[in-house]
Amino acid sequence: MIELLQNAIGIITNLLLWPVVTLLLYGMGYSLYTLGNMLVESYQRKGKPETITDPRQPSEFVSRFQGIREWKKQLDLDPAAPLWLLHDRTEAALKKRIDRVRNWIKLGPALGLAGTLIPLGSALKAVGVNNMKLLSDELTVAFGATVLGLTAGVIAMIVVTNYERWYALDLAEIRHALEALEERNAA
Repeated sequence: MIELLQNAIGIITNLLLWPVVTLLLYGMGYSLYTLGNMLVESYQRKGKPETITDPRQPSEFVSRFQGIREWKKQLDLDPAAPLWLLHDRTEAALKKRIDRVRNWIKLGPALGLAGTLIPLGSALKAVGVNNMKLLSDELTVAFGATVLGLTAGVIAMIVVTNYERWYALDLAEIRHALEALEERNAA
């Protein structure tokens, strides 16, 4: 009975290897894609800082920033909405964008660990039958999965760190413009 359970566990874990490796490759590609987006946005943010004077019509320079583009998108979707509500919607949309990348900070290493442990079972069996070729192949997959998972996680962490800082600044600019507008309207 124990042998049957061991075989079942071995079969199930071996079946999980391909989905894990596929997700790792996707995660690596996604992390590189977001890194490219971050580098483009970093280039777009070069230049002298500029204050938003009219929250309904940001200048061409600040409109290149993702946070400001999201603000304009929210404004276009519902122009009749209160401006502070649009600010909150913009913040939620930016958090959603960050969270999609943030998931890979933990998911990458977790999948890397799974991709490491799954082939180790076959590698240990290969040691038992003195099959060094199979051992070598399984260890190559195992350590490759670790590297992919950690790399995807590190790239995601770098991207999230920059996005959080940039979007906080964008939201602060919008908030400042809204407060200035309220002061002008009150006077």
